[in-house]
Formats: sequence, structure tokens, C-alpha cells
Amino acid sequence: MARRNTWLLAALGLIGFVIISCGGFPPVAAGEIVRPAVVESTPLTVGAALTPTITRPRATLPSTPEATRTSAPSPTPTPRPALRQLLQGGCCVQPFFSPDSRQVLYLDKPSSEAPTGIYGLDVTDPAATPELMTETIGYRSPDRTVVATIEGNLTRFLEEGTGQSWTADTGGNRPHYAPDGSRIIWSATDLEGPYDRRRSDIWLAELDGNNPQLILSVVGGGFVDWMPDGQHILVLNRADLNAEERTLVLVDLANDQRTDLATEKRLRGVEISPDGSWIAYFLTFADEPEKDGIWVVSADGSERFKLDVPGFGGYRWRDNKTLLLIPMRSSAEESMQLWEVEVEANISRPLSDPTGLSFSISNGDWEVSPDGRHVIFVNSLDQNIWLITLP
Repeated sequence: MARRNTWLLAALGLIGFVIISCGGFPPVAAGEIVRPAVVESTPLTVGAALTPTITRPRATLPSTPEATRTSAPSPTPTPRPALRQLLQGGCCVQPFFSPDSRQVLYLDKPSSEAPTGIYGLDVTDPAATPELMTETIGYRSPDRTVVATIEGNLTRFLEEGTGQSWTADTGGNRPHYAPDGSRIIWSATDLEGPYDRRRSDIWLAELDGNNPQLILSVVGGGFVDWMPDGQHILVLNRADLNAEERTLVLVDLANDQRTDLATEKRLRGVEISPDGSWIAYFLTFADEPEKDGIWVVSADGSERFKLDVPGFGGYRWRDNKTLLLIPMRSSAEESMQLWEVEVEANISRPLSDPTGLSFSISNGDWEVSPDGRHVIFVNSLDQNIWLITLP
């Protein structure tokens, strides 16, 4: 176990996933996407039984007269999430799904004789065994056909299917692929000076490195992510150096039009819905405590509101309008609970019952499959990868 974890932690920096430790929020590099971990220490009123649905107050319809009431058929029981252990030996952290949601992929070296690489397991086949997918570890394009590795100030790209290779001068900074894989963005941030006053230059180029352009510079922030349409990006910027607030900005790459979406002191955990219509983020230690929590803002900035959820926790998008949430629990002895949030209606309901499905996630290490059918996580009790199949 110790041997495997040592090389895993050293190699994880190459795949660029973020781990947030339990118990607090670490310093964040400019533009870094921070996902909230599921923290163990904050008390929360989530009981052992299924917690009631949370909704906004709504008008009550008039009661149906007794004489006209008819007996309604009994509702069909809602399917419950199913839990399955995928791997053994406490091998791996930061698992993720293949684009088609069929495979769980993870970094491993299963034995001293086996190569280090990305291994995959078919989650649709309970009898499947892990297989080596590739020995090349790096930053992969959305369709996983191109992999990038850093070589000094250059980034080397390899198209594995054809063997074609090329380099781009990104100053040694990580490339962020456009959703269609045709372009890359990288952010070059000052290495010295107060963090909240450092400048980040954001560059755009074709995938082959041609036509590099400095598209904008921001202070105290940086590149956040591509929008799903591939024509817009999100950045964080501190427009006023005399203020603590940073602004989440939507930038149109075609005409440089910029839309301010939210301005807050501690805005983190940006998550974009699959279709880009909604953007989730969280606020902590706000001057007005009632603002602390999870928020969503529409991509055009016309709507912004705090979600009615059972406390703070880790969240991921399940589909275009639904967030999955795992609230903080009051003690490590309790099971975690999976909630579903209908964003536009601002309605929250539990998907799992802690008395029937018990699980515990290590260090916020969980992901939702692209098709929204599964959740994978690292179990804090045995450090193995487990799968939850959603109803």
C-alpha cells in the first residue's frame, strides 16, 4: 500500500485533477477550479432517516371536495441507488469516467512487474477485470485521442492513433483544450508578488500551436474553464485593486464581449452545467453570513440565486438542470447522503437513505458519469473505488 500510494501522489500532478483536503480550503492558484470537499467536522441537521424534501414556499391549491375525491393508485416505488465495489487493494485515487461513461479510468501500478499507466474497468460488466489503457500520462483532449506533456517551456502533443507529435510554446503552462479539441488555452501567471495582485496573461492558440494570441490579462484571478459551446470562456478578475472582490466574467472569444456574472470576495468551486446554461459556485465567510452557501447564475447573468439545500457540501452536475449534492455530516460515524437539486425550481430531495445505503467518501474524491447514471468515489474506509448506480 505504501509503495503504491507514494508513486501515485507524485504522478497525480500530471493529470491536473484537484483534491481538496477535509477541514478547510487551501490556497488557490490563479484561475484554479476548486471543488468543495465533503468536510467531516461541521455539524449538520441531516438525520439517519431520509431527510424531507426542501422546496421554496408555494401557493396551496384548494382542497378537492370529499364527494368528488377518488382513490388514487398506489405509486410505484422509486428505485434506490445501488452500491458496488469496483476495485480492491486500496490502489487508486482520483478516478474518472471515459467520455462514453462505460469505463472508470484511474492511474495505477498494480504490481512491481506491471507498468505504470492509466487502467480502465468496464462498469457495465460486473465480471470485467482492469486492463491497461495507456502508459502515457498527461493532459488529454476531451475525446482522449491527444495527450500533452510538459517539456520545459514547451508542451508536447501526441496523437496516439497516428503517432503524430508536435510542440507548442506554452511557457511550461498546462494547456486547456476547447470542448471540440481544436484549440488550447493556457494562463501564464506572475510568480512573485502578493497573490491577489498577480497578473495572469491568457493565451489562445490552435491545437497545433499555430496563431498564438494574448486574448486578455486579469489580476488576482485567471482562466477558469471553457464553456461547452467552445466560443466562450470563464475567467476570474479583480477589477479594482483597492477592493477584495473578484468578478466571475464570461468572455466571448469572437468579439471580446464580457459579461460580469458575480462579484464576491471568496467565490470558488465553479462548476458549469453540461450545456452551459447554469454555473454553480460557493461562497464562504461572507460579510453577510446569510450569503454563505451554494449559488447558481445563468450564463447570460439574468438570474442568480442561492440554492435551498440541506447545508454545505460537495456538488457535481448530473445533467443540464440537476446538481448532485453530498452535504457535510456531523460525524465520521454517520453515512453520507446523496441529494438531487432541481436548479431552476430550486427544489432539493434526497436520493439515498443512510439507513439503507451507507457510504463514506475520502477527501471529496468523487465524480459523476457523463450520462448522469453513475457516481464513482474513493471509499474512506478501505480506500477502494466504489460505484453508485443512480435511479
